[in-house]
Amino acid sequence: MATIAVVGSLNIDIVMRAPYFPTRGETLIGDSFGVAGGGKGFNQALAAARLNADSYMIGCIGDDDFGYRLRSILVENRVDCGLLKVHKGVATGTALITVVGSGEHSIIISQGANALLNQNDISNAKKIFKEADCVLFQMETPPKTVTAGLKTARLAGCKTFLSAEPPFSLPNEAWENIDYMILNENALNFYAGTSRHKTIDKMSEEILKRGVKNLIVTQSAKGGKVFTHDENFNYEAFNIRAIDNTGARDAFCSGLSVGLSEGMPLKAAVKFASACGALACTQMGAHPSLPWRHQVGALLGESSAEFE
Repeated sequence: MATIAVVGSLNIDIVMRAPYFPTRGETLIGDSFGVAGGGKGFNQALAAARLNADSYMIGCIGDDDFGYRLRSILVENRVDCGLLKVHKGVATGTALITVVGSGEHSIIISQGANALLNQNDISNAKKIFKEADCVLFQMETPPKTVTAGLKTARLAGCKTFLSAEPPFSLPNEAWENIDYMILNENALNFYAGTSRHKTIDKMSEEILKRGVKNLIVTQSAKGGKVFTHDENFNYEAFNIRAIDNTGARDAFCSGLSVGLSEGMPLKAAVKFASACGALACTQMGAHPSLPWRHQVGALLGESSAEFE
């Protein structure tokens, strides 16, 4: 069984469907409305647990109803919350999400307690890092904390994953401590510096030169591209009806970490992760859509035996 530690954000997601993204000053009449658990850290910890991994959540919430609701969801799904810190007098992180008919979304985040995750919290997690196969990070907590976490996790001997969104500048020392970096094309443009002369391949080469061991560029319905120091390859997306792609990349990251921790070759782990990401697009809201292991096996069909 895989052991996955997640260091990151926890948000309450307030989700509204709309016919299209509003322009400046425009008021729209929306459709369905919902409130669900979210935040990239929360999503990844929950997704890992639903994929049958031993999952640990390291993060911060406020002492409010939203925070206790998020903790309750994690505990109900067998996520260890022993290092989930509660900050009195601070609001839990909140995300306002607009989803349009294609399943695409836009998000505004209030960091709340997520901004208080610090290097002491990383130090307190050293014991878990030593037991974990992988540690997952994102960029919804302070970059300095992420950098310290990557270094600490690497020294503990586990694989490090960074879903580097929303994109913020990373200190130079962070890059060499990333085993697997997962980006969408917008984030790749931010980190590599896009221009009309730079292709995805060229920008990805620049990222690898900074010390990253493996880079995965996700391209939604087009699948994505994987770049390593030994080989590059494309992977295909699964053909599903997308309703809301919030949380899909988090499901992908967790699927990838679980697959690799279970000994899958990289190509097989990416396929497994792609199935997880696809299933996360089939329901509204982040946490309700995160798939269970048997659902991933069903989507993979007869070939699922090799992923068990």
